[in-house]
Amino acid sequence: MRRSDPHGVSPLVAAAVASMLLADPLSAQPRPDRPPPRVETGAATEDAIPDDWDVPPDTPATVDGGATLNPLLLQPVRDDTLGLEYQDRPAYFYALWLARQIDPQLLARHAADFRAARRAADPKYATRKPAEFPVFVDLFQHPQQYRGRPVTLHGYFRKLVEYDPGPNDLEIGKVYEGWIYTQDSQQNPAVVVFTKKPEGLPLGGDITEEVQLTGYFLKMYGYEARDTTRKAPLILAGEVRWMPARAANVRPPVPVGVYVALSGLAGLAVWGLWRTSRRRAAPLSRFNTPGRNFDEFPPQEFLGTDGPPVEPHH
Repeated sequence: MRRSDPHGVSPLVAAAVASMLLADPLSAQPRPDRPPPRVETGAATEDAIPDDWDVPPDTPATVDGGATLNPLLLQPVRDDTLGLEYQDRPAYFYALWLARQIDPQLLARHAADFRAARRAADPKYATRKPAEFPVFVDLFQHPQQYRGRPVTLHGYFRKLVEYDPGPNDLEIGKVYEGWIYTQDSQQNPAVVVFTKKPEGLPLGGDITEEVQLTGYFLKMYGYEARDTTRKAPLILAGEVRWMPARAANVRPPVPVGVYVALSGLAGLAVWGLWRTSRRRAAPLSRFNTPGRNFDEFPPQEFLGTDGPPVEPHH
């Protein structure tokens, strides 16, 4: 692997981005004088990645209008690694760049089309309602089929942080990392890195915020839990849709005379309303399926990505 230049910019990313000065990566096609990019059917092995592997300077981010990432970018990506690897840099930054450039509705349609194809190919779900297809489970079990494909997830962020992903030429200076639990993920989170945060969406290590998003699946990402090493799907997105909890209805004020005459009764009523509102405010009623206890959520167990390494590990 080549090391980064004195200015801290990875040559992988610098070479890959050079193509953007010449053509639109969303619509560019592979050059006719070279073989088409090889499509991997499984995770690349370490021996299959040459030490001088690099991205050709005219490599587009996608060759099909955003339905998938360019397979050439995905060749060195391996599943089940602890965190990100140096060779993940081109695919990581290209996916973030593409996800924020493409129209969100178009990206969601691409995700819906692929989900429909996966459902039709599964005899258990081919004749059932589309909403019953467990995308998270299918992704977890068949990551090679999803690599570089857009995926739509709906669930709850339990952790959200921001960080600098490291030097790159794609003008990606700050990203957000959220840990999302979906209805079919049980106690397994997905890691979502995105570039645009809705105003008001809080950061924190123990939150409960409903969101929906569409992003490109990169790899199964390993992280250290308190008891063992676990893995989670890593999704790279542009923006997320936040669905904040509705504020409780504001009741009209009670006349002062009533408080004076019925102070004792009013106190009991306020106490009763407080208990009722506490019960109504219980979060995750639809998603808190048996076997999942969000009170035991351990934010400190997660290993943040902090972006791919700037230099390869030898």
